[in-house]
Amino acid sequence: MKRTLVILATLAFTLAAPLAQADLKANTQTAKRVFLEKMGQGRFDKLDEIYGPGFVAHGVSQDYTLAEDNESGKQWRGAFPDLKVTVMRTVAEGNLVALHWKATGTNTGKEAGLPGKGKKADMDGMTFFRFSKDRIVEEWSVLDTATMNKQLSE
Repeated sequence: MKRTLVILATLAFTLAAPLAQADLKANTQTAKRVFLEKMGQGRFDKLDEIYGPGFVAHGVSQDYTLAEDNESGKQWRGAFPDLKVTVMRTVAEGNLVALHWKATGTNTGKEAGLPGKGKKADMDGMTFFRFSKDRIVEEWSVLDTATMNKQLSE
């Protein structure tokens, strides 16, 4: 009996490991879509494929709903119509995916509190996403806005 339990436990672990890896890969691809499609291409469609119910973006001084987060993204796209976003590296563990990304563009639009004077700027950022049922339900981001603002003011 003991041997049967050990065999069953080993079999269950062996079968679950590839599934967990597949979930990490799928979650990483979904996290990349936020930057490559939504921010990089301005595609705010198919959000139901990316975000889960009750999504919260945790900011420095307040939390944001999905609608507020998307409005902010649209303002950034308006400020930088040629915005290009590159995912530099990813790390995934459990239900979390972390991305290091770089955004580059020309600030031609006077939106998101930016001057719109036609200067190029780039910004690095890191974002952590928490997943539930294959959808993003929480987000934490750190952006290097100081460097970007310096580039825009020179």
